[in-house]
Amino acid sequence: MMALTAQQITEILADQGLLISTPEFKGELKHLAYNSNDVAPETLLFIKGRFNAEYLTDAIAKGVKAIVAPASFTHDTDLPTWVVDDVPAAMSVLSMAFYDYPQNKLALIGITGTKGKTSATYMAYEMLRVATDDKVALSSTLQVITGADPKFHYRAHLTTPESLDLFRWMAEAVANGMTHMVMEVSSQAYKMERVYGLRFNVGIFLNISPDHVGENEHPTFEDYLEHKMMLFDHSEQIILNADSDHFSELIEHAELAVPRDGIWLYGREDEDSPKADVYYDTVEADLQGSTFAVREAGQQAARLGIAGDYHLDMPGDFNQGNAVAAMIATRLVGADTDAMHEGLEVVKIPGRMQVLTTQNHGTIYVDYAHNYASIAALLNFVRTNETVEKLTIVVGAPGNKGVSRRPGIGQAVSEGADVVYITSDDPQFEDPNAIADEIQAAITNDHVVINREMDRTIAISEAIKAAGPNDVVVLAAKGLDEYQKIGGVDTPYENDWAVAQRVVSELEA
Repeated sequence: MMALTAQQITEILADQGLLISTPEFKGELKHLAYNSNDVAPETLLFIKGRFNAEYLTDAIAKGVKAIVAPASFTHDTDLPTWVVDDVPAAMSVLSMAFYDYPQNKLALIGITGTKGKTSATYMAYEMLRVATDDKVALSSTLQVITGADPKFHYRAHLTTPESLDLFRWMAEAVANGMTHMVMEVSSQAYKMERVYGLRFNVGIFLNISPDHVGENEHPTFEDYLEHKMMLFDHSEQIILNADSDHFSELIEHAELAVPRDGIWLYGREDEDSPKADVYYDTVEADLQGSTFAVREAGQQAARLGIAGDYHLDMPGDFNQGNAVAAMIATRLVGADTDAMHEGLEVVKIPGRMQVLTTQNHGTIYVDYAHNYASIAALLNFVRTNETVEKLTIVVGAPGNKGVSRRPGIGQAVSEGADVVYITSDDPQFEDPNAIADEIQAAITNDHVVINREMDRTIAISEAIKAAGPNDVVVLAAKGLDEYQKIGGVDTPYENDWAVAQRVVSELEA
């Protein structure tokens, strides 16, 4: 950690074309914050979003010495103020400077996609743990890891952290001797400029399907796709799924951003697939995992040297593609095939495809699947790999975001389930019953039995109690989340896995 002088701040903002006006101030700042709760003496505070004047008064009392503010900021203050035309961008470039550009001391892999980001991130992380002797950091939807010691493992609150938090964690990783970092990069990270000015050694684009379209996210699918593809513009090399929807748009954008020998295409072994560099095919699969074969096609792919058979200790054939993308990425930053074999054998994603077997109430799956593509894939997987008399799903949708998901969730239920319990899932400021109405309206299959129970714990309990020995119950979307977002408050919640374990224990007692 370091200090930033007033001159440094002015020069950095001017170099980036962000500066509107600069204060008459010659001191230095020894702490950065964007939240009044995180203020220390001699803090530079970033005024982003709707910043209440009361918070600023509180922050000044705690030690704010100067601020970075937008031109629209009208609160009367004597604080030295850098006025900028883009506060999130300014926060990113000043944060990386304050923490001495830690990204330049890490081999960075960034992963985006509508589904599979977290799984691919953990796969790459486990492979690199082996390859680097545990010198790899992680930033995911579930957690942030900046060192091997558990005290450096943190719960995540955003898929991609705010830039100030991200560079602080990167600096901590460097201080802890980390040499690599794998991170999920959401479309919101680019829209909200959380990764402004950051470049990745390798960027992975897994897939794209409609999601995150709504008043508080992306106004249109085109806007969502555009922000997803920004990863191409900020990566030295790109790994792209040749089987993805919208492939022609993706490859066109990728080839404008990176030379062709820096683009690595992967796809399932299929004569109809666009020409890929690396192909994969299932050798065998069951409920515990799968074995898949990797084949390299052409001179460029042969440089990788990753052809062969691999065992993945995770169910679901859709995870094989995630594994191949992670394999190519880790190879490009130094991993060998021994590390790939070992990493894929041990990888576990908390809350993903966790399976609980019972004596009299069938099999229970807990998974973070939360949109049409992921729920449809999960239900199809269960149908394909289990003998199912009755398939039940417990599912809801969050409030005030991802509004476009709701009809898709209903469609996936309509196509793949026999019974549904529509329930709450982070309703925030919306009425969970109104959200349930939108999901239910898209369930057009008359054979699906629809139940509504807005208390998620009760819904899970009722679904498991009603299941027979040959039934499957899928608990979708919340995984190991230990809270429900209700009315702006993180309300404690047992988590789906814990509820299921407790209910089964009580039933079998």
